[in-house]
Amino acid sequence: MSQLYMFYLGGNAGKSNIEVHDVQFVAVEKIEEAYPLLREVWFGDKDKLHLDGYMPLTWADGYNIAMSHNEYHGEMRLYFVNMGGYQKDSLAEAHEFGFFVACSAEEAKEKAKESLLSGYDQLHKDNLKDVDDCLLLKQVSGYYIHLTENPHGQPDKPEWQGYRPIGIKD
Repeated sequence: MSQLYMFYLGGNAGKSNIEVHDVQFVAVEKIEEAYPLLREVWFGDKDKLHLDGYMPLTWADGYNIAMSHNEYHGEMRLYFVNMGGYQKDSLAEAHEFGFFVACSAEEAKEKAKESLLSGYDQLHKDNLKDVDDCLLLKQVSGYYIHLTENPHGQPDKPEWQGYRPIGIKD
């Protein structure tokens, strides 16, 4: 059975002066099975693409996460929320993301604002467009995400971190 993974990708994009990043969600049995799809969706230079890390998604916000070929009919949904904010002594915008189980994007955004980037200024908030990314994770790689309440679960940790080139050389 396939496992849902979040991949943290890095690379160059055109004339960028610093490395750029993205996250993608893929359900696979083996990590290497994700590489073709990750290459396909990468927006930057195809030959500079690399993995910075990946982790399985098995639990979030009080719910177990499982994959199924059957459609999920529950009320709760899994959201990925990426928030941005600033610190007065740093030019760069900081980001932090998390997974939230909620009935709506608005509820997920509110949960994110309460827990992400604590102590930062100018958090992107108030309406959905001010949140960098709020993605409803409903169906991935032909599988449906199923949520089962489990208040005793633990947040997932990276399974691997480092530098692994997966780009295509011309």
